[in-house]
Amino acid sequence: MPYLRFLTFNAAGGLIWGAGAVMLGFLAGNSYQSIARLAGQGSALATAAIVLAGLLLWHVRRRRTARDVSAPKE
Repeated sequence: MPYLRFLTFNAAGGLIWGAGAVMLGFLAGNSYQSIARLAGQGSALATAAIVLAGLLLWHVRRRRTARDVSAPKE
């Protein structure tokens, strides 16, 4: 692939990724305020804790699977 074409698409992807990450954070912050107002802060924190626990479980299981696959078999 010619370098100029790569550079163009890489720069465009970086700009889109950066703007998307900022917008996602902004929308998540606004959503939190709406949810906290409607359901109460305790429910919002419980939902966040469940999501974080799920992400942690997924990460641990993925690492165990990777470790088991890379372990030498006897």
